[in-house]
Amino acid sequence: MIFMNENKTSWKVHNREVHLNLVNVLCAKYFENSDVMAFIIENESNNPEKVLGFDRNGNELFEINQPEGYHLMYLTSHPKAEVAVVCGVVNIEESSESWSDFYFRVNIQKGKLERIGIAR
Repeated sequence: MIFMNENKTSWKVHNREVHLNLVNVLCAKYFENSDVMAFIIENESNNPEKVLGFDRNGNELFEINQPEGYHLMYLTSHPKAEVAVVCGVVNIEESSESWSDFYFRVNIQKGKLERIGIAR
């Protein structure tokens, strides 16, 4: 269960409740297989959005900016990723991409997003 109210975010997993002060949360998802709570956060000053990830105790595991040329859309599941996010091409009309939305894997160890395929 995830609860968000202004800048307070809470979740309860395996009878452990965690409270954090997060602002501008656009999306949240708990990834049970990797035991990661992830959030898409938007910066107030229109700076790039980022993905934040925490363990079940509220310890930050990663903070990753959106990939250049893409914007973060939503967190999702994918068979090739412990934590996945769908990103859209920022300017599809001027892009060389033939598709607009792509799955990205969160590489927790390297702290980066890796494109793994088109999102349909």
